[in-house]
Amino acid sequence: MSETNVIEKIALYGAPDRMTDALLEAMASKGLQAIVIVDDPTDIAARPKLSAKSGNPFDAASVARSVAGADAVIAVLSSRQLRAGCDSNGFERTYDAIIALLEGLPSARVQRLLLIGDHSWLDDAAHLPGEKVEHLQHSLHKSPLAWTLVDVPGHRPSDSQGTARDGDHTAIITLQRYACSVIDQCLLGTSVNQRLHVDARPQAEEAP
Repeated sequence: MSETNVIEKIALYGAPDRMTDALLEAMASKGLQAIVIVDDPTDIAARPKLSAKSGNPFDAASVARSVAGADAVIAVLSSRQLRAGCDSNGFERTYDAIIALLEGLPSARVQRLLLIGDHSWLDDAAHLPGEKVEHLQHSLHKSPLAWTLVDVPGHRPSDSQGTARDGDHTAIITLQRYACSVIDQCLLGTSVNQRLHVDARPQAEEAP
């Protein structure tokens, strides 16, 4: 990303969810404006530097309208709301959302995109539709966007999305640290066109 692309306003898909809550806290701590894109904006409680818009992450035209005015977009594909994943049903939603975002953001002149989810389809796609996997990889490769695939916590022993419950203070702190690291990656423009594993020290690799 160019150093002139200052990020002050971030659009977020996937709320309400534990992960999006942590990301919103991280944005607030850095003085960033957040736009939460949901089915019903009235579901989002008002607070300083937080606004809500209606939108559908699975439709490119809706994406373009909803993210207009943002400097970056973060989509939590693994959230309860989007329910994307790497099983047969979840991958279809992963595919639809990523394609819509890749097509919609350029129309809104938004360059930075972070996709948080289960990206194990890059490792083992034997049980998934090969044509769609290939098309998704090709679409990412040719996209003009500064995208990053961020692995959701839980796929590494040190991650904790699946255990951040029942008052587990350590797990909650880990999730907060994860969210802060993701926002830092967004602001700094690092790990562009890469798959990112976030732990104590984020590690990036080429992807796809």
